[in-house]
Amino acid sequence: MKYKIKNVINNIKIKNKLILTYLIVTIATVSIVGTYLTTQMTNIVVNRAIDEAENNSNIMQHRLEEILNLTTKVSDLIYVDEKLNSILSKRYQTDGEVVEAYYNYPTLRNYLKYYREFSSITVYVENPTILGTSEILKVSDKTREEDWYKKAISNSGKIAWRHTVDEFTGLEYLSLVRCIKDSNGKQIGVLVININPSILKAIIDTDPLKNIILLDGQKILQKDDYKIDEKELTKNIIRVSKDESIRVLRADFNNQESYMVLNSFKIEKTLENNFKVVIVLPITQITSQTNKVIVNSIAAIIATVILALIVIMYFSKNISNRIDILRREMHRVVNGDFYMMKSIDGTDEIGQLYEDLNIMIESIKKLIEEVYVEKIQKEKLRASQKEAEFKMLANQINPHFLYNTLETIRMKAYCNGDKEIADIVKKLGKIMRRNLEVSGRMVTLQSELDLIESYLQIQAMRFEGMVKYELNVDNTINKDIYEILPLLLQPVVENAFIHGLEEKRDKGIIMINISKEEQCLIIKVKDNGVGMKQEKLQEIHEKLILYMDSNGKSIGMINVNQRIKIYYGKEYGLSIESEFGKGTCATLYLPI
Repeated sequence: MKYKIKNVINNIKIKNKLILTYLIVTIATVSIVGTYLTTQMTNIVVNRAIDEAENNSNIMQHRLEEILNLTTKVSDLIYVDEKLNSILSKRYQTDGEVVEAYYNYPTLRNYLKYYREFSSITVYVENPTILGTSEILKVSDKTREEDWYKKAISNSGKIAWRHTVDEFTGLEYLSLVRCIKDSNGKQIGVLVININPSILKAIIDTDPLKNIILLDGQKILQKDDYKIDEKELTKNIIRVSKDESIRVLRADFNNQESYMVLNSFKIEKTLENNFKVVIVLPITQITSQTNKVIVNSIAAIIATVILALIVIMYFSKNISNRIDILRREMHRVVNGDFYMMKSIDGTDEIGQLYEDLNIMIESIKKLIEEVYVEKIQKEKLRASQKEAEFKMLANQINPHFLYNTLETIRMKAYCNGDKEIADIVKKLGKIMRRNLEVSGRMVTLQSELDLIESYLQIQAMRFEGMVKYELNVDNTINKDIYEILPLLLQPVVENAFIHGLEEKRDKGIIMINISKEEQCLIIKVKDNGVGMKQEKLQEIHEKLILYMDSNGKSIGMINVNQRIKIYYGKEYGLSIESEFGKGTCATLYLPI
């Protein structure tokens, strides 16, 4: 059954398949949305309202913290004000002294003048010689017995906040209370800073929802006149922020089911007091907009389905036509027709696939051409190699006879006591033997270096001290393991003698340096001979590129370059640098 359904689907044309898929998905989506939309839309609206309430609570917290932190800083300035401490501690003889001291100390009045956040600043003192003003008061017996005053004394200078009633005006205030001490730690009074109620009211008026500000569970500000049960703030918690400062809970508020956002925070330098911002979200108020959103959403879905059906029919037809064109073009390629005309535009996947098909066809055509060209080139190189080997063998005039004759001459010279001639003949015989043993097999780098050293020693004897040589090999190169083609170095070194040093009148030097660089073995043969002019150097470069000699006779430098490229690849070979009058450097590049 599974395979039958699969075959049926695979046999449907892409255009009809896209339309059918769209209809199935759309009907299923509409059916699910019809049953699921109400709850989801409600959750979205509720979560959005809660998020907005959380943001508003943070704003209210921030604004309240600004006011309370300002009050704290002013209280710190008053606490450390030595002039005020001196005024409050001094024992006055006459009322005139007190009045003069007050007159010369306008600081408290200035705080009230410059900070509209403060309603009043009052210091209660025990000094009986003090005269009472709006800023400095002698402690009455009634005030001395109140709990907030006793607590301020017991806090010993720590900041506390309280919801208090002014004893003169009867107005309610949020107040900062702290004990003031002199430099010796002696209590000299109690500071009370009342915050302007209109400033605090402006904070809760900015939020359109119902909100309350609590201090230690006591209501100090509210937008409307209603009650809230503190116990309700610990029930049905549905969300808590990472730092646990904001909680979202569900509770009954004024007999109405509501969400509440509870933001708890402390003020800097306050240890005991805890502030809470409570924002109430009645569920009926939130969901009243949901039904309207649902109706609008359903209408939008229907309109969208109709519009999308028209669009999908257009695009399915377009896609189907483009795929059909691509199929026909690929069929032509399969039949061997590589000549295509541009028939699909665009940069979508089909356009890119068509572009890749064109690139593939061009690559196939190019590959076919390269295979033929490379095959022809390899045949030419092989023919040239065979010709070079033939010329090399042709130049070996009866090598076995020549080697045996050299050995006879060496023994005669040795028996006659001429060891220098015997040594030269021995080295020459060693070279001849090595040339006799040359075949297509690889030889070790050490074997090739031994041959070169014998050749260099013979040349050094030949030039009677006018030629010196140096042979330097990188310590990281294992000469006994690394293998190269035979007779790669001797033609290069021989070229340095013939074309570089033989025409030089003063002392000549040949330096052979072998090193490694990444995955390449580099052999440099450098001489301080007569060098070459740029025209000659350019001519040699062109011959190296063409892998052939113009006269067809040389089996030297060009033959070396040709053999390397045939065996190792085109990226390796021989390069030559030269400067007329200063010398020449030939560099061989071989793979590690």
